[in-house]
Amino acid sequence: MWSVASAQWPQKIMNPESIADSEIQTVLEAVADPECRDILDELDTARSTSEIAERCDLSETSAYRKLEMLSETQLVKQGTELRTDGHHVKTYERDVTSALVLWEADSGLDAHVLREPLSVSQRLAQFWSRISEEL
Repeated sequence: MWSVASAQWPQKIMNPESIADSEIQTVLEAVADPECRDILDELDTARSTSEIAERCDLSETSAYRKLEMLSETQLVKQGTELRTDGHHVKTYERDVTSALVLWEADSGLDAHVLREPLSVSQRLAQFWSRISEEL
């Protein structure tokens, strides 16, 4: 569930990932949209556009558009479900545990996200993926 946090919250966070100033507006628009928040709530596991459309009571077109926006903000990561019939399906999964946007009089607007730490197998898969992209 989404909640508003106090300015003291960042002091309790270890290693938040900063959001670039140029991306803050897009992140704000995404989390301000109730349908995007519903989608984020449903993406605790990888799901296809059609699954999200059904679970969030959206048309597939709307679900796809909102999933693409969430992917651009890096709040959601894309994957592929490989099927034996050869018809692979694009999937989406929430890639953050929290998003925090603060405005303070002395420093202005600041935004951060928290991500789950990667497991050893996830780090290894990420490493091999980067190597294969370079080849």
